Amino acid sequence: MTLLARDCRILKSIDEVLSIRTEWDRLWVDARAGYLLSFSYFYESWNTIHRPQGAELCCVVAIENGRLLAVLPMVLLRGRVKLWKSAVICSPEAAEGCDILIERTAESQALATALLKEFLISARPDVVSFFFVKLGCHLEVAIQNLASLRIVSSYDNEMPYADLKAEVDWASYKHSLSKHYESNVARKSRRLHEQGKVNMEVVRGVPTPTIEWLFLQKRKWSERTNKRGHWVFSSRYQEFVTKLFASDPRFLVFVLKLDDAPIAVKLAAISSSFASTMMITYDDKYERFSPGSILDEFMMRHIFENYQDSDRKHLDIDFGPGLEHFKLHWSRGNVHPTKSFIMAASHSGLAKLRIDQSRVRIQRLASRFMQAVRPR
Repeated sequence: MTLLARDCRILKSIDEVLSIRTEWDRLWVDARAGYLLSFSYFYESWNTIHRPQGAELCCVVAIENGRLLAVLPMVLLRGRVKLWKSAVICSPEAAEGCDILIERTAESQALATALLKEFLISARPDVVSFFFVKLGCHLEVAIQNLASLRIVSSYDNEMPYADLKAEVDWASYKHSLSKHYESNVARKSRRLHEQGKVNMEVVRGVPTPTIEWLFLQKRKWSERTNKRGHWVFSSRYQEFVTKLFASDPRFLVFVLKLDDAPIAVKLAAISSSFASTMMITYDDKYERFSPGSILDEFMMRHIFENYQDSDRKHLDIDFGPGLEHFKLHWSRGNVHPTKSFIMAASHSGLAKLRIDQSRVRIQRLASRFMQAVRPR
């Protein structure tokens, strides 16, 4: 067995993971990792979402002489039948992406592959799923390197991002954007100001009722558009977001108010080398004013002017998967390609995924048949 393999082990209790929190926080900064790999994001994911559902914690770590080199925080889930073990990263699975937290060295990719291999050998999952993995990242390369993982299905997506590190000032960046989009938002902003007192604020590190308002509006939007993401209606996910944003000042709540009442809210996270947007919603009564677009500019400028990386450069800003118009505007067309993987790690896992695929095909055929025979 190699040295790398000997250094990898699985922590199965939250107390064990808490004991390495100082090292985790240090590694997170050194690795310039995203918010989804921060300790607070992992901890609240485990405590409010996975632990109450009976998941098994399997946090894979590599430690050498007391120094944490890498972390892959996984959980094992069992369905109602309990015949198969499914593995996912310890997150709310709300389209945030995933990767391995790892020290950046010449050996980091070999270590990442060893970490994932250790998890497969020790935890023995049947099915492993990773969603919105950036192509070329340590996790994606590790997946491709391991023949024991059979990719049963995968799909591509793109994650727009604003490339801001080379920007000199806000005015220059704004000048590079679409003039038509900018003038349209400015016109709607003027119209909104005619309705009453407009102000914007940032809430960080303290409890705020705005989170509850956000979920209420998000659920109304889901019902109206028939886009029913399970996390929107999840009380556990709402609790997760509420606790996370109340306790960690790196998670910011941006609020647009009209006469002191919120009409749009956007959540964002600050990492050591880039920022990320997480959720946005607005009061549909004010849709004609595009309140989300008005709030976007305030959020972008606030991050641009108040946060820098360790090299004193502006932070890039990830917008999450999806090619909505506002994302393409602020990103100027820059995107990170991503891939989501559903994989079999055992023969029984492969059988389960094949059964699931067959069930989906039958449901689609039945739906088409019913549509064809329905009286017109």
